[in-house]
Amino acid sequence: MNRDARRPPPRELPQEQSEALRRAERLCWWTLVVMGLVATMMYFVMGGSQAMKTALVEDILSLVPPAAFLVASRFRRKGVDEEYTTGRERAFDINFLISSVALTGVGLALVYDGLHTLLTATRPVVGTMVFGGKVVWQGWIMMAAMVISVVPPVILGRKKMKLAEQLSLKPLHTDADVGKADWMTGLAGIAGVAGIGMGWWWADAAAALFIAASVLHDGSSNLRAAVRDLHDARPQKLDRSDPDPLPDELCRRISALPWVEGCAVRLHEEGFHLSGIVLLDNASLSAAQAEEIRQLARSMNWRVDAVDVTLR
Repeated sequence: MNRDARRPPPRELPQEQSEALRRAERLCWWTLVVMGLVATMMYFVMGGSQAMKTALVEDILSLVPPAAFLVASRFRRKGVDEEYTTGRERAFDINFLISSVALTGVGLALVYDGLHTLLTATRPVVGTMVFGGKVVWQGWIMMAAMVISVVPPVILGRKKMKLAEQLSLKPLHTDADVGKADWMTGLAGIAGVAGIGMGWWWADAAAALFIAASVLHDGSSNLRAAVRDLHDARPQKLDRSDPDPLPDELCRRISALPWVEGCAVRLHEEGFHLSGIVLLDNASLSAAQAEEIRQLARSMNWRVDAVDVTLR
């Protein structure tokens, strides 16, 4: 019999996490609406500034993670069927990979464009606009738009961060972390436009290059993390700073059982949950003993899902 066929289907999320997931979905819908409006505003005021154009592309890219999150959440909700015999828990990992590839690819293109503008000494042109019956230098409107554009992602990022901690969901945490740091993009864009006003043509291209490098850094680091997760690497903490202590804690609890002679725990992440293998040093293993370990693992933390128990 196929080993996966013996595994129970992924269990439903606890009530607290289910409510957090629904709030995260609503927040993603709000992100699409708000950032769509921000991108529209940036398009109409960007003028000839390279920094503004790059910031516009970054705002458009910020729509990819929430859209992918909503698709993954809907796909995961379908659960187990004849084709997906162990469920669709990998949906969020695939969502993370798609977002990372998009960020990395566009980041590379933006870095190239910024370098080309800087090396060819292309001078940006920022004209004037009639605003409230008065002629106003367009740069002031552009800088005001940059200030407005960074407020929504910072607020949304902080809200997503709290939900990511409740769900232990790394793609959502990464999306939130990028949003929280979006104020740096705003400062770079403002500096670039201000540089144009002071006659420093290179300041705009340098600001665009800084924003592009930020996009590329986010994309490449997320891509490494996404590939790592899909390779079933050892679980990490939410911020990926250290290994997740849960596998070691599970191993200690299993080793404390009176009939266990020694064990090793190998878990990996599948979306919200952790699954894997418990290897025992025992000479023999009964079905009741294997079930006792599975129940211990699943009762220890809501994230622990399917655990296979075998002899080493």
